[in-house]
Amino acid sequence: MPNIAQISAPLARFALRRPVTVCMIFLSFLLLGLISSRLLPLEKFPGIEIPQIAVVVPYPGATPAEVERLITRPLEEALATIGGLNEIRSDSSDNQAQIVLDFNWNDSISARGIEVREAIDSVRHTLPSDVERVFVYQFNTDDMAVMQLRISSDRDLSMAYDLINRNLKQPLERVPGVSRVQLYGVDQPEIMIRLDPVAMAASQLSASDVTHILNQANFTLSAGYVESTTERIQVKPVGEFRSLDDIRRLPVTRHLTLADIATIGYELPKPRAGRHFNQTYAIGIDIFKDSSANLVDVARLASAVIAQADGSPEFAGIYLMTMDNTAESVTTSLNDLLSAGLIGAVLSIIVLYLFIRDWRATLIIVVSVPIAIFLTLGVMYLLGYSLNILSMMGLMLAVGMLIDNAVVVSESIKHEQQEAIERGETPDSRTIELGTSRVSLAIIAGTLTTAIVFLPNIFGEKQEITIFLEHVAVAICISLLTSLLIAQTLIPLLMSKLTAKANPQGSQPGRIKRAYLRSLRWSHRHPRWTTLIMLVIVASTALPFSQVSGDQTETAFNDRLFLNYFVTGQYTLEQVERDVTAMENYLYANKDTFELEHVYSYYTPGYAISILMLKEDRSLSVTEIQRRIRADMPPLARSRPVFGFRGGNSGGVQLTLQGRSTAELEQVAEQLIPMLERIDGLADVQTASRQALDEMRVTIDRTQAERFGLSSQAVAEQISVALRGRNLRSFRHHPEGDMRIQLTFPDSVQQNYREFETMIIGQHNGQWVTLNQVATIERIPQLGTIRRVDRQTAVRITANLEELSMSDARTQLSALLNAIELPAGVQWSLDGGFRTQQQQNQLMLVNMLLAIALVYMVMAALFESLLLPSAVIGSLLMAICGAFWGLMFTGTNLDIMALIGLLILMGIVVNNGIVLVDAVNQQRDAGMELEQALLEASSRRVRPILMTVATTVLGMLPLALGSNQIGGDGPPYAPMAITIISGLIVSTVTSLYFVPHAYSRLLAWRAYWAGVWQHARYPLQRKAL
Repeated sequence: MPNIAQISAPLARFALRRPVTVCMIFLSFLLLGLISSRLLPLEKFPGIEIPQIAVVVPYPGATPAEVERLITRPLEEALATIGGLNEIRSDSSDNQAQIVLDFNWNDSISARGIEVREAIDSVRHTLPSDVERVFVYQFNTDDMAVMQLRISSDRDLSMAYDLINRNLKQPLERVPGVSRVQLYGVDQPEIMIRLDPVAMAASQLSASDVTHILNQANFTLSAGYVESTTERIQVKPVGEFRSLDDIRRLPVTRHLTLADIATIGYELPKPRAGRHFNQTYAIGIDIFKDSSANLVDVARLASAVIAQADGSPEFAGIYLMTMDNTAESVTTSLNDLLSAGLIGAVLSIIVLYLFIRDWRATLIIVVSVPIAIFLTLGVMYLLGYSLNILSMMGLMLAVGMLIDNAVVVSESIKHEQQEAIERGETPDSRTIELGTSRVSLAIIAGTLTTAIVFLPNIFGEKQEITIFLEHVAVAICISLLTSLLIAQTLIPLLMSKLTAKANPQGSQPGRIKRAYLRSLRWSHRHPRWTTLIMLVIVASTALPFSQVSGDQTETAFNDRLFLNYFVTGQYTLEQVERDVTAMENYLYANKDTFELEHVYSYYTPGYAISILMLKEDRSLSVTEIQRRIRADMPPLARSRPVFGFRGGNSGGVQLTLQGRSTAELEQVAEQLIPMLERIDGLADVQTASRQALDEMRVTIDRTQAERFGLSSQAVAEQISVALRGRNLRSFRHHPEGDMRIQLTFPDSVQQNYREFETMIIGQHNGQWVTLNQVATIERIPQLGTIRRVDRQTAVRITANLEELSMSDARTQLSALLNAIELPAGVQWSLDGGFRTQQQQNQLMLVNMLLAIALVYMVMAALFESLLLPSAVIGSLLMAICGAFWGLMFTGTNLDIMALIGLLILMGIVVNNGIVLVDAVNQQRDAGMELEQALLEASSRRVRPILMTVATTVLGMLPLALGSNQIGGDGPPYAPMAITIISGLIVSTVTSLYFVPHAYSRLLAWRAYWAGVWQHARYPLQRKAL
């Protein structure tokens, strides 16, 4: 055993000999913390790269089969060659292809993004020529909008683009810290050129001819330089349109202008999506901030701009509603944490005083908390971390533990001072140094074991939970290390300024100590009974372990529900809007019953979602509101409404079927859905894909087309322009900026089947040639969406859980699917919530085992013993037992927050055992017998142990009893706090007996086996003796 006095005596000695220097050092720490608290970026979540890249390729007017064949498959083959790819998923639908690539959390997504773009470029030439752009999206938490504004009015807002852009969007873009402002739901007018098929046929012009003429007439080109002996001048030929009349007067033949064969004017683009807010059409504005900007400052300045616009005469009759304000949720969450922390701190101070009965000594211990917090903020700023709800959670968890080291050191100093007084000596600086050094090893080991449990999460395998835990861990580790520094320096210095007195207290703490020593003597003298009691306590964990659910705790205080509409066919935007309107009418007719505040809806021809904003003072839980809404939900003609999570169903369960063809998998899914619906607790069972759509297939007869003097390419081009339109070079001389130019045909061609098939496409021998004369037009069914997972066709069945645990759902689904004989080549897997929960639980379990191993190694190194740490590690079993009993009594699930609580608990509970083992070692080194050493050490340490546990428990109590959630709408803190409190209480009570008992038993076993070993090595010598 090393000389303990040498470990921290230099720090305490320096503090006692240079008090002014130490005070100035800590004053500078305070100043650093105060400055850093203003400079630290304030945000909801830290900037984290999500290991996912999405590739989106718009291809309007194409069928899903065409999109899959022409776009999805070539891109998948190229992207599949990228290393480190976990999964590749694709959706081929009408109008676009979407491919999602999942990578490891350890990967650099910026570097992967470059690889993705290079892979796309390698096959870009194989994609259709009319694919204009390929979008590659990377995801970062900094990319989330900080504010979402919705604009509605009883008046028509379709022509309000200039009003909103000039009075709201542009002023918001000028707010310091705002990176961009996105306006949607109202568009800038564009120049629409609508070709007359009759006039075009009469003039012998095709759509491709007109496209070529327009592009040739609207250009800007850098042609080089003219150089002379005195100057060098750049030459730039300009042929841009400068007015609408320039476009109308554009010659298309020798005798005709564009106005002779087309109508040209300003039109609003055809909407591809719509929004409702409180049953009226709505416009949306999303505000994004710079990554380095302060969230609260940006939101405050943006809110001022919004308020100014709202009060202007131009916005009379227009309603502006801030639907999402991240700053408000962050501020609310931080205030909740702060108030919980203050309540816990006040309770801890009261408990400390009840133990110490000295306000000056109590304040000396308490003063270590703000100093440690300010120092932590300074270090976080220097390390580049931000102040967010995760780091604040770490600080909140650390508050109850920050005074532990100060309590242990101050109690040890007081004990040494008391002994000096009893010996008739005057306590001096050497007494304080001795008191500090006696517990130095214990507080170093305790601090390291608490901090080291987070190392697997910081440096181990990266998953979403460990990425976020890193920011919690950094705040806890820094604050604990600073509290260790304070306990070694500032606490001895401040304690030296107090006049040592004989112990004035002897009532309540004395009685507790005497009762504890009597029971400890009985425990030591009845080892078998003690062992039996401990085994019974550990075995009792089986009951709560079987009763506690492993599902995620329902966030019953969430203020929103997400109602997804899965469109079952091929419909127009107006038809889908009718379904949304019918649902909104039902919701508003029962607004009070469902406790709704607002309803916001977003819809497209293929999908829709309604966000139900609930009242803050509601009395119903989320589950009950969902049940009431489902009870009388009206049947919709074109869609299936189900509850989900933010436009998806990742919060529920997913059954993925993989096979050879989508049609076969859809048939299997339709057969499975009735079976799944019979499982009690499964709700909203459905396939995630759209039903079969109709495709109008135009087969061009080349022979017939050539007889009329037409090529197949010209006919196809004419159809494409008529239905899809053609984007031309922009008009750059409009006062409001660049304006799109669109070439198309009259709307009647797109809206009427008869108009389309009789569309005039040419003239031959004075007769009009129609489309149906050169082509066969037929309607055939097609797939709604073609989904692929890892380049295999897939169909997903989704469902929500109602009063059914995730584990029970997995068991019942697996039993059902195993009992069914699926067609050859069809495979199934459980994804969604199953996969997320399994990955999180497995990772947390591995990290917990690693944490236990690291804690053991730290204690073995500090105690210089492989045996003694086992006495402390055993207290972890008691903590786990207490945690499960606490979860069962409170009806709390073992969710991810409870697992985090278990992880933190592992680092905390060993501290008591370390303090006891270290004290016993010191007494034995001083020559005491084992039983006396155990009693003396336990007598000395029981008070500081009870004090530190009481302050930690009371610091967590507001979180355990409150309704605070991460970010205001995330997982609740209560499961984590309940786990820590219950585990710490049970572990403390049992460890006060278990650790001394285990210590004595381990030494007895070591002596026994040493004798056996000695006898085995020297049998003859022992026999002679």
